[in-house]
Amino acid sequence: MSQIVKTLCQMCYFYCGLDVTVEDGRILKIEGMREHPVNQGRLCAKGIASQQLVTDPQRLKAPLRRVGERGSGRWEQISWDQALDEIAEKLLAIREEFGPEYVGYYRGQAPGWVTNYNYVIRFMNSWGSPNIFTHAHLCFTPRAVAHAATFGGFPEPDYERANCILLFGYNPVYTSPVNYAPRIIWARERGAKLIVVDPRFTNTASKADLFLQPRPGTTGALALAMIQVIIEEGLYDADFIARWTVGFDRLKEFVQAYTPERVEAICWVPAEKIRKAARMVATIKPAVVVDGNGLDQHTNTVQTVRTTSILRALLRTVDEPGGSVLVPPLPFVDVQRRGARPAGYDAKAVVQYPLYYAAGLSLTGVELTDAIATGKPYPIKALIVQGGDPVAVLSESTRVREVLKKVDLLVVHDLYLTATAQIADIVLPAASFLERDLILYYRYRPFADGNLIAMQNQCVPPVGESRSDLDFVFALARRVGLGEYFPWEKVTDAFDWELEPHGINVTWLREHPGGYVRRYEPEELYRKYERKGFPTPSGKIEFVASRFAEVGLDPLPTFTEPAASPEATPELAKEYPLICSTGLKLGIHTHTQFRTLPWIREMEPDPFAEIHPRTASEWGIADGQWIVVESPKGAIKVRARVRATVQPGVVMVTHGYGEPYASDADLPNKITSEKERDPIAGATGNRSFLCRVRKT
Repeated sequence: MSQIVKTLCQMCYFYCGLDVTVEDGRILKIEGMREHPVNQGRLCAKGIASQQLVTDPQRLKAPLRRVGERGSGRWEQISWDQALDEIAEKLLAIREEFGPEYVGYYRGQAPGWVTNYNYVIRFMNSWGSPNIFTHAHLCFTPRAVAHAATFGGFPEPDYERANCILLFGYNPVYTSPVNYAPRIIWARERGAKLIVVDPRFTNTASKADLFLQPRPGTTGALALAMIQVIIEEGLYDADFIARWTVGFDRLKEFVQAYTPERVEAICWVPAEKIRKAARMVATIKPAVVVDGNGLDQHTNTVQTVRTTSILRALLRTVDEPGGSVLVPPLPFVDVQRRGARPAGYDAKAVVQYPLYYAAGLSLTGVELTDAIATGKPYPIKALIVQGGDPVAVLSESTRVREVLKKVDLLVVHDLYLTATAQIADIVLPAASFLERDLILYYRYRPFADGNLIAMQNQCVPPVGESRSDLDFVFALARRVGLGEYFPWEKVTDAFDWELEPHGINVTWLREHPGGYVRRYEPEELYRKYERKGFPTPSGKIEFVASRFAEVGLDPLPTFTEPAASPEATPELAKEYPLICSTGLKLGIHTHTQFRTLPWIREMEPDPFAEIHPRTASEWGIADGQWIVVESPKGAIKVRARVRATVQPGVVMVTHGYGEPYASDADLPNKITSEKERDPIAGATGNRSFLCRVRKT
């Protein structure tokens, strides 16, 4: 007899509620949960197709040990006990000979953040290594660094109360179709204006009242011109600026050089459009400014996002109704065991970007590969990779693959034999979100005036011998002598301990599938700065970032060209005259995932590159034709999609294709460069570099 299991989707990071109909251990269908505050019954294509995760023949089903050369594809099946014993033995030997910090842990998005990640950090803090790596230098954390330096936190957009919405590099109609996108559309229906700034004419841009299309990598210059207009025309709250900001006079002088006319030549957006956007967002109140992943993956990411932070402050939208809200944090127990870190612990990290490290509680993927490749400050000897694929995700994939081969021990825990798993010593099968329990804290909330915690309930048995991420972490901790820090018999016992500050437990969350909601009264939520200031060194919004100045970085958001561009590298542009981005994200995927699921694959089976009709004609390329996109780092093959969605001279390549278990497509990062980076956060320029194209 069938039954409905209430759980949470984890095909992306919005965690919609699901009604999963199950019979005899099989999933019959998946529908949206009506009582869940995120999706209220709605569901995207990924959520509907998620049931195919448990029937995908490409799934790993048992632990594997390498028996041939790395990358040879020769494996033998072993037991979990054998795998854990061998891993533990090698980790302990490395710690004995070199020290605990020679062990690194790389975490990807697939298992989710917060809960799973917190216990990974707990493991590493207990073990004694600060070397936890992620791909977050390519997604989110550089923006967090910029916001923290300006007003002290990462804001939540208050769409429900906004009358003007300004989106920078953000396409929620594709990437958040059941959370942010409908909320923006509902705001439009009640009369709010929408301004979209994006190098590509996106689905979201099609809904806009005003669309600005800058050259890739030049959004910072555009935002500075908007700031110049707002200051020049006096469209800011002078009293707020005087009382709650520092550095306004320096900012005013600084932006005088960024007139719309000068910036038009930089970013290809007409000066009058820039003025119109500035006047709209400054006069239609309240306004909310939002920056998306489109501002990540540039060599000037942090200072670009500093401009959007400053724009928020000039408009007096930070912590204001209808603006950018700093939602109060929930109380928590010290899951990460940060209180147990001894003095000097962080100094042992292989850190190159200290502001990033401080903001993200992790190191970048480029710091990982640098340490292994150069041995400075010391080489990482063992690496555990969980729910991520550094070979596929980090820039210059071919180099990353060769660098990772140098470690003494490489362990991968994943659903699939990823590009990194192909060169691992031991590969472990992971359970999907439908096959295990987890509590989820919502970073991307369905409202701006509260917090949400909900329970992800196991729906079906794990595939083969798959184990959840936390089952692996807890078991490994016990094997290496850290059992006292992981005393729980089951992971749900740990969740009960973690939930104590909220007065709830796992049983309560199972009985309330819509989750635990902590709503805030207006006096708790808005204008908290009037009671305790902003969480910055000065207690005010900092137009001149003191945290940057302290470490010798530019405290003002000076615009710098992308490291490889027609203006920055004119000689290179003669050979590679087109501007390339490998960041075109489709709403049916999340990063490199889900390309083997039949319902997803049939929609977009092949990688493609959008290219303007004029550019296609100049290079002799027809729509649908296989072409080669080439940079100084390599070449990839994709289908041409001739569209006016991009500007002439720009090539937009789809992100995330090329996993070897999914197809024989090329990894897009074969053509990106890891050498040129954002000086503050280590971001590489995957969305703004130079290329050329040719027919295959």
